[in-house]
Amino acid sequence: MQKISAAVIACGKAGQTHMHWYAKNPACRLTGVYDPDAAKAEEIAVCFQTLRYPSLEKLLADPQVQLVSVAGPGNVRAEQVINACQHGKHVVAEKPMANSLDEAEEMLAAANENQVRLFVYLNMRFHPVTFAIDEVIHEIGPLFHVALDYTQFRSNVSWRHKLSQMGGVLKEQGFHPIDLALRWLGDVDEVSTETLVLHPGREVEDHAVCLLRFCSGATGTIYASYNDRREEAMFGRILGRDGTILFTLSPYKPEINEVILRKDNDKVISLREAETIDPTYPGLMDCSKKSIDHILSSILEGKPSLLDGKEGLRSLEVVLAGYESQRTHKKIKLPLNSFSLDNIEACFPHLSVE
Repeated sequence: MQKISAAVIACGKAGQTHMHWYAKNPACRLTGVYDPDAAKAEEIAVCFQTLRYPSLEKLLADPQVQLVSVAGPGNVRAEQVINACQHGKHVVAEKPMANSLDEAEEMLAAANENQVRLFVYLNMRFHPVTFAIDEVIHEIGPLFHVALDYTQFRSNVSWRHKLSQMGGVLKEQGFHPIDLALRWLGDVDEVSTETLVLHPGREVEDHAVCLLRFCSGATGTIYASYNDRREEAMFGRILGRDGTILFTLSPYKPEINEVILRKDNDKVISLREAETIDPTYPGLMDCSKKSIDHILSSILEGKPSLLDGKEGLRSLEVVLAGYESQRTHKKIKLPLNSFSLDNIEACFPHLSVE
Protein backbone atom coordinates (compact mmCIF):
# COMPACT_ATOMS: atom_id res chain seq x y z
CA MET A 1 0.00 0.00 0.00
CA GLN A 2 1.24 3.46 -0.88
CA LYS A 3 1.77 5.58 2.22
CA ILE A 4 2.09 9.30 2.88
CA SER A 5 4.65 10.48 5.42
CA ALA A 6 3.21 13.22 7.61
CA ALA A 7 4.69 15.53 10.22
CA VAL A 8 2.98 17.90 12.65
CA ILE A 9 4.00 21.40 13.72
CA ALA A 10 2.84 22.20 17.29
CA CYS A 11 2.02 19.67 19.98
CA GLY A 12 -1.07 21.16 21.60
CA LYS A 13 -4.50 19.52 21.61
CA ALA A 14 -5.12 20.31 17.93
CA GLY A 15 -1.72 19.00 16.86
CA GLN A 16 -2.12 15.83 18.91
CA THR A 17 -5.50 15.20 17.25
CA HIS A 18 -3.82 15.33 13.84
CA MET A 19 -1.05 13.03 15.08
CA HIS A 20 -3.50 10.51 16.48
CA TRP A 21 -5.43 10.08 13.25
CA TYR A 22 -2.34 10.10 11.04
CA ALA A 23 -0.93 7.30 13.19
CA LYS A 24 -4.19 5.35 12.97
CA ASN A 25 -4.51 5.55 9.18
CA PRO A 26 -2.88 2.60 7.36
CA ALA A 27 -2.10 4.88 4.39
CA CYS A 28 0.00 7.21 6.53
CA ARG A 29 3.21 7.18 8.53
CA LEU A 30 3.72 9.78 11.26
CA THR A 31 7.29 10.81 10.52
CA GLY A 32 7.80 13.29 13.34
CA VAL A 33 6.72 16.34 15.30
CA TYR A 34 8.05 19.78 16.15
CA ASP A 35 7.20 22.27 18.87
CA PRO A 36 9.23 25.24 20.12
CA ASP A 37 8.80 23.72 23.59
CA ALA A 38 11.39 20.96 23.18
CA ALA A 39 10.43 19.11 26.37
CA LYS A 40 6.79 18.98 25.35
CA ALA A 41 7.70 17.85 21.84
CA GLU A 42 9.93 15.09 23.23
CA GLU A 43 7.13 13.85 25.50
CA ILE A 44 4.66 13.75 22.62
CA ALA A 45 7.19 12.13 20.26
CA VAL A 46 7.77 9.34 22.76
CA CYS A 47 4.01 8.91 23.20
CA PHE A 48 3.52 8.51 19.45
CA GLN A 49 6.77 6.58 18.95
CA THR A 50 7.98 9.06 16.37
CA LEU A 51 10.81 11.52 15.81
CA ARG A 52 11.17 14.92 17.49
CA TYR A 53 12.61 17.42 15.07
CA PRO A 54 14.98 19.87 16.82
CA SER A 55 13.81 22.75 14.62
CA LEU A 56 11.18 23.68 12.10
CA GLU A 57 13.90 23.93 9.48
CA LYS A 58 14.92 20.30 10.09
CA LEU A 59 11.34 19.13 9.72
CA LEU A 60 10.80 20.97 6.45
CA ALA A 61 14.18 19.87 5.07
CA ASP A 62 13.40 16.17 5.64
CA PRO A 63 12.81 14.67 2.17
CA GLN A 64 10.69 11.90 3.70
CA VAL A 65 8.00 14.36 4.83
CA GLN A 66 5.29 14.77 2.21
CA LEU A 67 2.48 16.31 4.28
CA VAL A 68 2.68 18.83 7.13
CA SER A 69 -0.05 19.81 9.58
CA VAL A 70 0.36 23.37 10.86
CA ALA A 71 -1.48 23.42 14.19
CA GLY A 72 0.14 26.19 16.23
CA PRO A 73 -0.85 29.78 17.01
CA GLY A 74 -2.54 31.77 14.25
CA ASN A 75 0.00 34.58 14.23
CA VAL A 76 2.68 32.27 12.75
CA ARG A 77 0.39 30.04 10.69
CA ALA A 78 0.67 31.79 7.32
CA GLU A 79 4.46 31.98 7.48
CA GLN A 80 4.74 28.30 8.38
CA VAL A 81 2.28 27.21 5.69
CA ILE A 82 4.06 29.21 2.98
CA ASN A 83 7.43 27.85 4.13
CA ALA A 84 6.15 24.28 3.99
CA CYS A 85 4.72 24.80 0.49
CA GLN A 86 8.04 26.23 -0.68
CA HIS A 87 9.70 23.04 0.56
CA GLY A 88 7.34 20.99 -1.63
CA LYS A 89 5.09 19.71 1.15
CA HIS A 90 1.32 19.34 1.06
CA VAL A 91 -0.14 21.28 4.00
CA VAL A 92 -3.09 21.02 6.38
CA ALA A 93 -3.69 24.37 8.10
CA GLU A 94 -5.75 24.57 11.25
CA LYS A 95 -8.59 27.08 11.19
CA PRO A 96 -8.60 30.02 10.89
CA MET A 97 -6.17 29.72 8.01
CA ALA A 98 -4.76 33.27 8.28
CA ASN A 99 -5.08 36.69 9.91
CA SER A 100 -5.79 38.62 6.72
CA LEU A 101 -6.96 38.17 3.15
CA ASP A 102 -3.44 38.96 1.91
CA GLU A 103 -1.97 36.17 4.04
CA ALA A 104 -4.59 33.69 2.81
CA GLU A 105 -4.02 34.63 -0.83
CA GLU A 106 -0.26 34.26 -0.36
CA MET A 107 -0.80 30.80 1.13
CA LEU A 108 -2.97 29.71 -1.80
CA ALA A 109 -0.45 31.16 -4.27
CA ALA A 110 2.43 29.33 -2.57
CA ALA A 111 0.59 26.02 -2.86
CA ASN A 112 -0.24 26.65 -6.51
CA GLU A 113 3.27 27.79 -7.44
CA ASN A 114 4.87 24.77 -5.78
CA GLN A 115 2.27 22.30 -7.11
CA VAL A 116 1.21 21.08 -3.67
CA ARG A 117 -2.19 20.83 -1.97
CA LEU A 118 -3.39 23.20 0.77
CA PHE A 119 -6.19 22.02 3.02
CA VAL A 120 -7.98 23.82 5.87
CA TYR A 121 -9.08 21.65 8.79
CA LEU A 122 -12.85 22.19 8.74
CA ASN A 123 -13.53 18.93 10.54
CA MET A 124 -17.12 19.63 11.58
CA ARG A 125 -18.14 19.18 7.95
CA PHE A 126 -17.71 15.45 8.63
CA HIS A 127 -19.64 15.31 11.91
CA PRO A 128 -22.60 12.89 12.10
CA VAL A 129 -24.83 15.85 13.06
CA THR A 130 -23.80 17.69 9.89
CA PHE A 131 -24.43 14.60 7.77
CA ALA A 132 -27.89 14.14 9.31
CA ILE A 133 -28.80 17.75 8.58
CA ASP A 134 -27.60 17.39 5.00
CA GLU A 135 -29.93 14.42 4.55
CA VAL A 136 -33.12 16.20 5.68
CA ILE A 137 -32.57 19.88 4.95
CA HIS A 138 -34.45 19.61 1.66
CA GLU A 139 -37.60 18.71 3.62
CA ILE A 140 -37.97 22.18 5.16
CA GLY A 141 -38.25 24.03 1.85
CA PRO A 142 -36.49 27.27 0.90
CA LEU A 143 -34.26 28.43 3.74
CA PHE A 144 -34.79 31.93 5.11
CA HIS A 145 -32.85 32.03 8.39
CA VAL A 146 -30.11 30.25 10.33
CA ALA A 147 -29.17 30.95 13.95
CA LEU A 148 -25.99 29.27 15.22
CA ASP A 149 -24.58 29.73 18.73
CA TYR A 150 -21.17 28.47 19.87
CA THR A 151 -21.10 28.60 23.67
CA GLN A 152 -18.09 28.11 25.88
CA PHE A 153 -16.85 29.33 29.26
CA ARG A 154 -13.15 30.09 29.59
CA SER A 155 -11.85 31.97 32.63
CA ASN A 156 -8.16 31.77 31.76
CA VAL A 157 -6.07 34.21 29.76
CA SER A 158 -3.63 32.66 27.31
CA TRP A 159 -1.89 33.37 24.01
CA ARG A 160 -5.26 32.87 22.32
CA HIS A 161 -6.51 36.10 23.87
CA LYS A 162 -3.59 38.34 22.91
CA LEU A 163 -3.64 41.03 20.24
CA SER A 164 -0.93 39.14 18.33
CA GLN A 165 -3.62 36.64 17.28
CA MET A 166 -5.52 39.45 15.48
CA GLY A 167 -8.86 38.08 16.60
CA GLY A 168 -10.60 36.09 19.30
CA VAL A 169 -13.69 33.95 19.70
CA LEU A 170 -15.33 34.89 16.39
CA LYS A 171 -12.28 33.77 14.46
CA GLU A 172 -11.53 30.73 16.59
CA GLN A 173 -14.86 29.19 17.56
CA GLY A 174 -17.19 31.22 15.35
CA PHE A 175 -15.34 29.88 12.33
CA HIS A 176 -17.15 26.53 12.59
CA PRO A 177 -20.74 27.86 12.56
CA ILE A 178 -19.84 30.36 9.83
CA ASP A 179 -18.47 27.52 7.69
CA LEU A 180 -21.63 25.45 8.20
CA ALA A 181 -23.89 28.43 7.52
CA LEU A 182 -22.13 28.91 4.18
CA ARG A 183 -22.55 25.21 3.49
CA TRP A 184 -26.32 25.33 3.95
CA LEU A 185 -27.28 28.83 2.75
CA GLY A 186 -24.56 29.73 0.26
CA ASP A 187 -22.55 32.91 -0.14
CA VAL A 188 -22.93 35.92 2.12
CA ASP A 189 -23.74 39.34 0.69
CA GLU A 190 -23.51 41.56 3.77
CA VAL A 191 -22.09 41.35 7.31
CA SER A 192 -22.78 43.40 10.45
CA THR A 193 -21.05 42.51 13.71
CA GLU A 194 -20.73 43.63 17.32
CA THR A 195 -17.76 42.38 19.35
CA LEU A 196 -16.82 42.85 22.98
CA VAL A 197 -13.91 42.15 25.34
CA LEU A 198 -15.31 41.22 28.75
CA HIS A 199 -12.51 39.45 30.63
CA PRO A 200 -9.76 41.60 32.21
CA GLY A 201 -6.40 40.82 30.62
CA ARG A 202 -7.82 39.78 27.27
CA GLU A 203 -6.96 41.93 24.26
CA VAL A 204 -9.25 40.45 21.59
CA GLU A 205 -12.98 39.81 21.61
CA ASP A 206 -14.33 37.05 23.83
CA HIS A 207 -17.96 37.74 22.84
CA ALA A 208 -19.37 38.38 19.36
CA VAL A 209 -22.72 38.62 17.59
CA CYS A 210 -22.73 38.59 13.80
CA LEU A 211 -25.69 39.32 11.51
CA LEU A 212 -25.51 37.92 7.97
CA ARG A 213 -27.50 38.65 4.84
CA PHE A 214 -27.01 35.87 2.31
CA CYS A 215 -27.04 36.41 -1.44
CA SER A 216 -30.36 34.53 -1.54
CA GLY A 217 -31.86 37.18 0.74
CA ALA A 218 -31.91 34.81 3.74
CA THR A 219 -30.70 36.05 7.11
CA GLY A 220 -28.44 34.52 9.72
CA THR A 221 -26.98 35.13 13.16
CA ILE A 222 -23.69 33.78 14.46
CA TYR A 223 -23.09 34.05 18.20
CA ALA A 224 -19.79 33.03 19.82
CA SER A 225 -18.72 33.61 23.40
CA TYR A 226 -16.14 32.52 25.94
CA ASN A 227 -18.41 33.86 28.69
CA ASP A 228 -21.49 31.70 28.23
CA ARG A 229 -21.96 29.18 31.03
CA ARG A 230 -24.23 26.89 29.05
CA GLU A 231 -22.95 23.52 27.91
CA GLU A 232 -20.00 23.95 25.55
CA ALA A 233 -21.57 23.17 22.20
CA MET A 234 -22.93 24.53 18.96
CA PHE A 235 -26.69 25.05 19.16
CA GLY A 236 -28.45 25.66 15.87
CA ARG A 237 -31.79 26.50 14.24
CA ILE A 238 -32.29 26.33 10.49
CA LEU A 239 -35.59 27.81 9.36
CA GLY A 240 -37.25 26.91 6.09
CA ARG A 241 -40.63 27.85 4.67
CA ASP A 242 -41.94 24.33 5.35
CA GLY A 243 -40.20 23.46 8.62
CA THR A 244 -37.33 23.91 11.05
CA ILE A 245 -34.23 21.93 11.98
CA LEU A 246 -32.94 22.15 15.56
CA PHE A 247 -29.57 20.67 16.44
CA THR A 248 -26.88 20.35 19.08
CA LEU A 249 -23.27 19.55 18.25
CA SER A 250 -21.00 19.04 21.26
CA PRO A 251 -17.20 18.69 21.19
CA TYR A 252 -17.14 16.68 24.43
CA LYS A 253 -20.49 14.93 25.05
CA PRO A 254 -21.66 12.62 22.25
CA GLU A 255 -24.83 11.83 24.19
CA ILE A 256 -26.21 15.35 23.65
CA ASN A 257 -25.58 15.44 19.90
CA GLU A 258 -28.94 15.50 18.16
CA VAL A 259 -30.92 16.68 15.14
CA ILE A 260 -34.66 17.35 15.32
CA LEU A 261 -36.83 17.95 12.26
CA ARG A 262 -39.82 20.09 13.25
CA LYS A 263 -42.77 20.21 10.85
CA ASP A 264 -46.24 19.13 11.98
CA ASN A 265 -44.52 17.09 14.71
CA ASP A 266 -40.98 16.75 16.02
CA LYS A 267 -38.95 13.95 14.48
CA VAL A 268 -35.59 12.95 15.91
CA ILE A 269 -33.22 12.20 13.04
CA SER A 270 -30.95 9.23 13.56
CA LEU A 271 -27.24 10.02 13.42
CA ARG A 272 -25.00 7.73 11.42
CA GLU A 273 -23.05 5.35 13.64
CA ALA A 274 -19.56 6.67 14.31
CA GLU A 275 -16.67 4.44 13.27
CA THR A 276 -14.82 5.41 16.45
CA ILE A 277 -14.81 8.05 19.19
CA ASP A 278 -12.19 10.77 19.31
CA PRO A 279 -10.09 10.37 22.49
CA THR A 280 -9.61 14.13 22.98
CA TYR A 281 -12.98 15.42 21.80
CA PRO A 282 -15.48 12.55 22.32
CA GLY A 283 -18.41 14.68 21.18
CA LEU A 284 -16.81 15.13 17.78
CA MET A 285 -17.16 11.35 17.43
CA ASP A 286 -15.32 10.33 14.25
CA CYS A 287 -15.28 13.64 12.36
CA SER A 288 -11.56 14.28 12.93
CA LYS A 289 -10.74 10.77 11.74
CA LYS A 290 -12.87 11.22 8.66
CA SER A 291 -11.29 14.62 7.95
CA ILE A 292 -7.76 13.18 8.05
CA ASP A 293 -8.84 10.14 6.01
CA HIS A 294 -10.39 12.46 3.42
CA ILE A 295 -7.23 14.57 3.16
CA LEU A 296 -4.99 11.53 2.73
CA SER A 297 -7.22 9.95 0.08
CA SER A 298 -7.49 13.27 -1.77
CA ILE A 299 -3.69 13.38 -2.06
CA LEU A 300 -3.19 9.71 -2.90
CA GLU A 301 -5.99 9.61 -5.46
CA GLY A 302 -5.60 13.14 -6.81
CA LYS A 303 -9.24 13.93 -6.01
CA PRO A 304 -10.81 17.33 -5.31
CA SER A 305 -11.25 18.03 -1.61
CA LEU A 306 -14.09 19.39 0.51
CA LEU A 307 -11.36 20.96 2.66
CA ASP A 308 -9.56 22.86 -0.08
CA GLY A 309 -7.84 26.06 1.02
CA LYS A 310 -10.32 28.16 -0.93
CA GLU A 311 -13.08 26.87 1.35
CA GLY A 312 -11.21 28.20 4.37
CA LEU A 313 -10.86 31.55 2.63
CA ARG A 314 -14.67 31.84 2.28
CA SER A 315 -15.23 31.64 6.03
CA LEU A 316 -12.23 33.83 6.79
CA GLU A 317 -13.66 36.57 4.59
CA VAL A 318 -16.87 36.60 6.63
CA VAL A 319 -14.93 36.79 9.91
CA LEU A 320 -12.77 39.67 8.68
CA ALA A 321 -15.83 41.48 7.33
CA GLY A 322 -17.26 41.17 10.83
CA TYR A 323 -14.19 42.81 12.33
CA GLU A 324 -14.31 45.55 9.70
CA SER A 325 -17.97 46.12 10.56
CA GLN A 326 -17.06 46.64 14.22
CA ARG A 327 -14.15 48.91 13.33
CA THR A 328 -16.18 51.12 10.98
CA HIS A 329 -19.63 50.71 12.61
CA LYS A 330 -21.04 49.91 9.17
CA LYS A 331 -22.51 46.96 7.31
CA ILE A 332 -19.82 45.43 5.10
CA LYS A 333 -20.59 44.18 1.60
CA LEU A 334 -18.81 41.12 0.23
CA PRO A 335 -16.54 40.43 -1.47
CA LEU A 336 -14.18 42.13 0.95
CA ASN A 337 -11.54 43.84 -1.15
CA SER A 338 -9.00 44.23 1.63
CA PHE A 339 -8.56 44.02 5.38
CA SER A 340 -5.91 46.12 7.09
CA LEU A 341 -4.24 44.96 10.30
CA ASP A 342 -3.55 48.60 11.16
CA ASN A 343 -5.56 49.90 14.12
CA ILE A 344 -6.73 46.35 14.77
CA GLU A 345 -7.50 47.35 18.38
CA ALA A 346 -10.61 49.17 17.12
CA CYS A 347 -12.12 45.78 16.25
CA PHE A 348 -12.13 44.78 19.92
CA PRO A 349 -13.94 47.31 22.18
CA HIS A 350 -13.88 46.62 25.93
CA LEU A 351 -16.87 46.56 28.22
CA SER A 352 -17.08 49.79 30.19
CA VAL A 353 -17.55 49.10 33.89
CA GLU A 354 -18.44 52.02 36.16
